Amino acid sequence: MTLSNFTIRQKLIGLVLILALGIVTTSCLAFYFSYQDTLSGKKEQIRSVVQSAASQIILLNQRKNAQEITEQEFDQRLHDLIYSTAYGAHGYLYLLKNETQIHLHPKRSDLEGLYLEEVTEPADNQLMINGLKQISKEPDKSLCWTVSWPKPDGGASVAKLTYAQLIPDTDFILGTGVYIDDLIPRYIKRALSYFVVTLIVLLTAIATAIIISRNIVSPIINLSAQMEKLSEGDTDQTVKFTHHGDEIGQMARALERFREYLIENKRLRYAHEHVQFLENFDPVTRLYNRRAMGESLEREIIRNFETQGKVHFLFIRLDLLRNLTIELGDEQRDQILIETANRLKGILSINHRLAKLSEGSFGLMLVNKPKDTKLEELIDTILQTIERPIKLQNLHIQIVARIGVTSYPEDGDQQFELIGRSEIAAKTARKQEQSWLYFSQIKEQQVESKMELWQDLSTAIDENQLYLVFQPLFDLSNNAALSAETLLRWNHPELGPISPAVFVPLAEQSGLISRLDHWVLNAVAKQCRAWLDAELPFPKIAINLSGISFLRSNFENKLHTIFDQYDVSLEHIELELTEGVLIEDLARIQDKLQRVRETGASISIDDFGTGYSSLSRIKNLPIDHIKIDKSFIDDLDANTQDLKIVQAIILMAQGLQLKVVAEGVETELQLSILREAKCDIVQGYLLSRPLSVADFEALIDEDLIIEGD
Repeated sequence: MTLSNFTIRQKLIGLVLILALGIVTTSCLAFYFSYQDTLSGKKEQIRSVVQSAASQIILLNQRKNAQEITEQEFDQRLHDLIYSTAYGAHGYLYLLKNETQIHLHPKRSDLEGLYLEEVTEPADNQLMINGLKQISKEPDKSLCWTVSWPKPDGGASVAKLTYAQLIPDTDFILGTGVYIDDLIPRYIKRALSYFVVTLIVLLTAIATAIIISRNIVSPIINLSAQMEKLSEGDTDQTVKFTHHGDEIGQMARALERFREYLIENKRLRYAHEHVQFLENFDPVTRLYNRRAMGESLEREIIRNFETQGKVHFLFIRLDLLRNLTIELGDEQRDQILIETANRLKGILSINHRLAKLSEGSFGLMLVNKPKDTKLEELIDTILQTIERPIKLQNLHIQIVARIGVTSYPEDGDQQFELIGRSEIAAKTARKQEQSWLYFSQIKEQQVESKMELWQDLSTAIDENQLYLVFQPLFDLSNNAALSAETLLRWNHPELGPISPAVFVPLAEQSGLISRLDHWVLNAVAKQCRAWLDAELPFPKIAINLSGISFLRSNFENKLHTIFDQYDVSLEHIELELTEGVLIEDLARIQDKLQRVRETGASISIDDFGTGYSSLSRIKNLPIDHIKIDKSFIDDLDANTQDLKIVQAIILMAQGLQLKVVAEGVETELQLSILREAKCDIVQGYLLSRPLSVADFEALIDEDLIIEGD
């Protein structure tokens, strides 16, 4: 078992016990050494007494030998010296001769003349005899040893520290001693002093240790509990001890920073989850949105590809809903949508998938409907269900719907074809004042005119009937023109101007899109060369490019060839790609984008939010901008759901270091909302319509900026 298996409190308690044991041990050792020092002091004391008396005896003996005093005077003076010397409580001198014969003993004169071997008290006097004989054998040495001897006032024998030495030139042994138990009171007094001091030090140490322990353990336990709560997601608590100046304070401040990071991560996670929800669901009705419905429809098309099973799609358009929004407000409009969605869900089965495609339209996918007659019955039921009056406070609102119907594989084999064509059918039904229409009913009318227009478009590319216009994009940080989007126009010699919404899809369907892209790239390079030659500073030029041209293996070489021909750097160019490009293999797209960026061109994703892409999908792609689709901007000032989507896209995109462009800005209120949402770049008719080359050059000369709020 290691220390890491114990709690900090247990470790500190162990440390306090070790400290207490150390203090007690130190005190005991100090008392022991003090005891030894006392004994040493007593030994020194009795030795000095003996040596002092011995020097006098030696002097007396010398005078006797010199016949200065008689034998009787020597004995008398010797007797007086021994009997008069006393110290301490029981300190006295004794004199022996002939090793063990007691010659003079002031406390036991009755023993004088006897040999120790003859003395019966104490019974055990052999230690005394052995010591005296040892002195006789080594006359140059003195000896200090412990014997057992009764005190002068009687009683049992007790331990006595004895010192004796042989008097030179005589057979006398002079000795003295101190009784050990005479030292006991001093020892007890000293022991008590040591005990009191030890107890005071020990209690002080324990109290200090407890205070320090509480100062350390309590905050750590508290911080540990708060960390546990933080790990469970509880970020509402307040971290304590951040004011401490010690390591606890450092831990607390680090925990507080961690809590702040968790709060920020929770906010970003919520925003991310909200964006993910908005990517797939309508926040009002909680139904699939257009993107999710497109993906679901695409999966059904793939699943039914081999069997050619039927898949029907109904575009359900609610007439006059926008007018009701203006009259009643967003909240009432949302109640209408929720009620309509709930009604539709109530009549649909498991094979029916309902989605909210836009503010005033729903989409319904029907899988494997066996007969058109049953489909028509369902359409009638849907219309009747929608047309039932909706009660709103004191009002009864009746909604009229138009439905357009497409079928796989007859009306298309791509999800966008089925959805788009069903929408065309619904709009046509309204124009023709019908409740619903199959797309196949109007398709035949368009085929002949499309064939003629396709041939005319091919001629237009060859004969340069096409031309470019430029719509500026403005940076909201300084209100200045940042770049310009290149838009393609076709002036038909007989039909007049043809909308790009007509001829661009036709080019995609007819296989002319690659030629059209090549014409645009060549025209932009040529125009850039003209501006460079005129030394006219121009902003970056954005070019709309089809996914077909972009994904060709030789696209980078083709791009270099066109712009090198006019000696124009690709750093002047930005390529705008639609979201449809991103349905390809992500690794392949990432590699392709990186190679194109290495040419010097920048890249943006156009019409963001209407197709397959999501921020989670593009977060690792080497792109510079995303352009929020115009459909989200159109109702920005009236539709809170669109506003939430735009705000979420801006927040998450800027978190990925991507610039956000809002296209289709047509009102001052839309511009103000986008400024408040921290949008980076704006584009739209409010700021500037698409301009001819001459008008765009004039704008550049004017150094035009938009007015700030």
